[in-house]
Amino acid sequence: MSSVPLTKPSPTNPVAEGNHPPDALLVDRLRLGEAGAGESLVRKYYQPLVRYLQRLVGNEQLAEEMHQQTWLSVLEHLDRFDARNVAGGFKAWLFRIATNKANDHWRSAGRERAAKHGLKQITDETLPAADFRMEGSEQEQKLKRAIDQLPEAQKQVLMLRYYSNLKFIEIAEMVGCPLNTALGRMHKAMLKLKELMAE
Repeated sequence: MSSVPLTKPSPTNPVAEGNHPPDALLVDRLRLGEAGAGESLVRKYYQPLVRYLQRLVGNEQLAEEMHQQTWLSVLEHLDRFDARNVAGGFKAWLFRIATNKANDHWRSAGRERAAKHGLKQITDETLPAADFRMEGSEQEQKLKRAIDQLPEAQKQVLMLRYYSNLKFIEIAEMVGCPLNTALGRMHKAMLKLKELMAE
C-alpha cells in the first residue's frame, strides 16, 4: 500500500471522469494490497479534495501537503473504515479526515487566527470577468463580507454545502455533529445572511 501515489495526477495519465469503479470496490481491493485501487481513489478525489483544502487553508503548497497527509491517514486507518457505519460513504470519510487535518493545522498555528484567515480564503473567489456587471460585483463583495460575520460553526457548514457540494448528512459526519445540528447551523446562517444582505 505504501506505493500508492499521493500527488497530483500526471498530464500523461489524466483523471477520467466517471471512469472509476465504485468506491466500496476500490476500498476492498486496496485492503487486499492492490496499489492500483488506491491510485484510482487518489485520482478520483484529487481535484475536489485539493480544492477544498486550498479553500480551507488558503495556500496551495499547504493544501498539497495536507492532501498527502490525508491519504496517509486513509492508508493507516483503512481497516477502521466501514461504509455501513459512515453516512456518505468513503467520500464523506475522506473529507472528514481532510477537515481534521485542517483543524489540526489551525490549532497548531493559532486556531482562531488561522481559521478566520482560512475561511476568509474560501469566500475569496477569483475575480469576475471584465464584462461582469458592476452591481453583481458589489453584491458579491457584500455577500463575502456578510459570510465573514457568521460564527465559525455556521461558516463551516455553509462552505461545505456550497463550495464542496456535500449533502447535509455528509457535512454532519465531517464536522462531527448530529444531522439536526448541521441543518440548524445552515438555517441560522441563511437567516443571518438574509438579514445582513438587507442592510
